Amino acid sequence: MERRNFLSGAAAAAAAALAVKEAAFPAAAAAQARSKTREVGQQLVTQLWSRHLQWVSTKSEAASDPYGTGVKIGEALRAAGYAAVDLTVRSDGHVEPALVTTNLPLMLNGIRSTGAICDMIGTNFAPPADPANTAWIGSQSVHEILSVAGANGIKMYRFNNSGAVSFPANTFGEQMASLLDGVRLNHRRLAAINAQYGVGGVAHTHGSNIGTSVYDYAYSMQGIDPSLIGINLAIGHTATAAPGTMWQMELRRHMPYIKCTAVEDLAATVNATTGALSISRIQPPGATGTGGGVINWATFYSLLRLAGYSGAAESQIEYTITGANGTSVSLNSAFWADNAQFTSGNLTPAVMVGAMKKDSDFIRQRAVAGGWAAAQVI
Repeated sequence: MERRNFLSGAAAAAAAALAVKEAAFPAAAAAQARSKTREVGQQLVTQLWSRHLQWVSTKSEAASDPYGTGVKIGEALRAAGYAAVDLTVRSDGHVEPALVTTNLPLMLNGIRSTGAICDMIGTNFAPPADPANTAWIGSQSVHEILSVAGANGIKMYRFNNSGAVSFPANTFGEQMASLLDGVRLNHRRLAAINAQYGVGGVAHTHGSNIGTSVYDYAYSMQGIDPSLIGINLAIGHTATAAPGTMWQMELRRHMPYIKCTAVEDLAATVNATTGALSISRIQPPGATGTGGGVINWATFYSLLRLAGYSGAAESQIEYTITGANGTSVSLNSAFWADNAQFTSGNLTPAVMVGAMKKDSDFIRQRAVAGGWAAAQVI
């Protein structure tokens, strides 16, 4: 998968703006990062978060046979209509951090042997707000994971500040800005590491605290080259907190930082008694449907196209379906093959692939409605 201009920033210029010596970008590493990119035509890449493919094996099989598990991931991914996979490299993911040196290259080889693309991984990196805290870099195996990833064709990874940063109750104004200033310093530290290994990180927007709004992330990324630290716009989370046109303003204003997108369909209901608005994740209605109504998908994809975006539209599957046994089950979970939902027969590979195929079809159909040529959506 090509990430147009993702690593083509001026890392040396960003280094001059850093306030601490340890956060300076190594010029040689930045040059190496830039050399790994090349110009391509604008593309929208259908991608799936591999948490939704953990059912292709047991956890022990993923650890003991990473190549074979990679083949299964790629085959299931392609059957579901996707071009690329965002591979979980985190605790309880497809690749455990402790096994990254041996297992990540093998699993990537297995995935790629099927014709599937994998140049992005998902991590549990969570840069904190404490500007004096550097212990997270070691405890979260940042160097270990990114050195192997960068050496094996990974161009991008996602992380999530919301697991480490929150706004305390009854804080306002400068107190909140001060917290984000601390996040910014740790983002700079992470950007320096990214430059060293030729990768870029994207912070995942999340529907709780920091990351609910794109604006908080953009504030904490000021002065940092967006090719090294950017935003993974999870529109399902952002639009839940800012429905209507607000998400459109966030996308347009911070497009230079948006290097990946995560998509979920949403529906809105109003409580007939209280009048309260509720927004929930739903399964797309199929390739000919128009969506749940909260997000104007043609507008979403049109804005990406007009802004020159080239990258992934990644499915995050967090809705509830009816399984083969007639029992409802939320897919917002990491099911291994020996999970009770599978051993009971309620979930099967056919059920999972069928559900995910609706998502990949929906991405393509709505992207074309937003003005993308069918050949641009892979």
